[in-house]
Amino acid sequence: MPAVLEKWKGKCEEAEHFKPSYCNRKLIGSRLFLKGTKVGPGSASDESLSHGTHICSTAAGNFVPGASYSGHAKGTARGVASRAHIAIYAVANSESENPSSVDVLAAFDQAMGDGVDVISLSIGVDVPSPYEDAISMPSLTAVDRGIFVAAAAANNPARWALQNGAPWISTVGAGTVDRSFTAQIVLSNGAMIEGYYSFFQLDIFAADVPLYHCQSKLGCGSSSLNRSEVAGKIVLFDDVDPEGIHTAPDLLDSGAFGGLLVTNHPETLFHPDEGYFPMIALSQGSGDTVRNYIACSPGGAKVQSLRFRLTKLGGTPAPKVALYSSRGPDAVNPSILKPDLLAPGHQILAAFSRERPYTSLGEYSVVTDYGLLTGTSMAAPHVAGAAALLKSVYPEWTPAAIRSALMTTAYVVDNTGKIFTEQQTDEPMTPAEFRAGHIDLKRAMDPGLVYDLRTQDYVDFLCGQNFTEKQINAILRQRGWHCRAELKVEDLNYPSLTTTTIKVGDKGPGRTVKFRRVLTNVGEGKSVYRATLENVPPTMRIKVEPKRLSFHCRKETKKFSVTLDVEEDSPEKVYCFLRWTDQHGHVVSSPIVAMTVPPPQ
Repeated sequence: MPAVLEKWKGKCEEAEHFKPSYCNRKLIGSRLFLKGTKVGPGSASDESLSHGTHICSTAAGNFVPGASYSGHAKGTARGVASRAHIAIYAVANSESENPSSVDVLAAFDQAMGDGVDVISLSIGVDVPSPYEDAISMPSLTAVDRGIFVAAAAANNPARWALQNGAPWISTVGAGTVDRSFTAQIVLSNGAMIEGYYSFFQLDIFAADVPLYHCQSKLGCGSSSLNRSEVAGKIVLFDDVDPEGIHTAPDLLDSGAFGGLLVTNHPETLFHPDEGYFPMIALSQGSGDTVRNYIACSPGGAKVQSLRFRLTKLGGTPAPKVALYSSRGPDAVNPSILKPDLLAPGHQILAAFSRERPYTSLGEYSVVTDYGLLTGTSMAAPHVAGAAALLKSVYPEWTPAAIRSALMTTAYVVDNTGKIFTEQQTDEPMTPAEFRAGHIDLKRAMDPGLVYDLRTQDYVDFLCGQNFTEKQINAILRQRGWHCRAELKVEDLNYPSLTTTTIKVGDKGPGRTVKFRRVLTNVGEGKSVYRATLENVPPTMRIKVEPKRLSFHCRKETKKFSVTLDVEEDSPEKVYCFLRWTDQHGHVVSSPIVAMTVPPPQ
């Protein structure tokens, strides 16, 4: 690791599970902010330690060969910005659902004073006015100082359930990855079947174990298992629904030897912390094979052997929009498409603290150096790490320019070439769910053009949103500001273009909206960009003026406008993509979305 920069003013503080001597050139700061939770000093919860460790490892962990979770996902682990320094500011406490606002504000101020360049937030706070919470307010101060802020969108796909949706925060949703953890089943007739999901932690398990086809009429209903029927057997369950009818504890309590669950959605049934029990997901085809074998074996069907801890890469389709990922819209400004983009968030392998048990088996606690966690909390540090890399290459870029580079180069099709689908339903998604798309760091390193924003732009935006002077004072955390103009939400220089209306009766989303934008050239000096529109539905009419932008030097800016007309009988969600392309191969993409949504509850 390189030496710590001279600007760094942070330090490492003593805590219950942490000694200052643990710090080094990678971990250069560690502080606790728990006074607002009214607990003893230095008593961060074990859960917050593990959560923070996992997030930091994801964003900026160094290279660690041979990392795995009990043999799953084995390989060399590394964070996105593996050479970045890390400072941790712990504000979480297990005694409350949300961190204290006092603690979050204190941690933010300390981080800014210490000299951080990027802040990753895998927390959220529930407050009546989202723009006046302990995350959005100091985040604007941070952005004003050139600090990039990435925050998790929350794990609730219900409408209006988004957190951290202020326009100066880069809000991150979660996508799945193309990796799965499988098992191999050999039946006593020699047939070999792949179980496509399992977290069991032993390599080989079972030898001529009886198979039992569990049906509800035989005491295998949704609420209980008949111990006399299933004890000592590997139990096959048909068509397990996404809500799940049996978990590892249910099977363990029944005395079953193992479980084979036929399901299209194992992600809702299988969790890494239940890897103590040999439970395997089967596809419908594999389930048919096992069912037919049982039916044709009146003398008794058996499993000859099971092989676990197999990691499979290249699964299709991937990524998908994670079923739990919050999709917005933002309650204050639904016409800003939030979250901004997706990043990997499902079953992410990263470092874990041994101070907190990863799982338990009876009276025994199981710890691990690397664990698998899921959520938008895992997605946000991917974007924070990407921002750190972009900032190291382009130190003069603003946080908005970095976010723009990530958004306009994001992709929207999976590894089968089709538009993203939802993890559980497999239904095609739209930018109303996946936003600008999934992060593509390699392309973001050379975006060509960016949509930039400065602090004054955010001030003008607040002035145009009917906030009172007192509210703006609170959000900006400073006096002396002035409104240059009352900026409409349609004219905020954001990389996505969105218009949203609240549904009244059966009225459709018919409307005409004009967006005004400014693009800054960060690519080759001389470039000519041409606008194209893709996937325009029949009920959308769009006019881009001008359709051609000529740049002669870096940092040059050009204005354009987009006039959107949506018919009244249009579906509730319609979208297309505006793409600016030049002769050097740059593609600058923005979703254009019109939505009609029900009023907030």
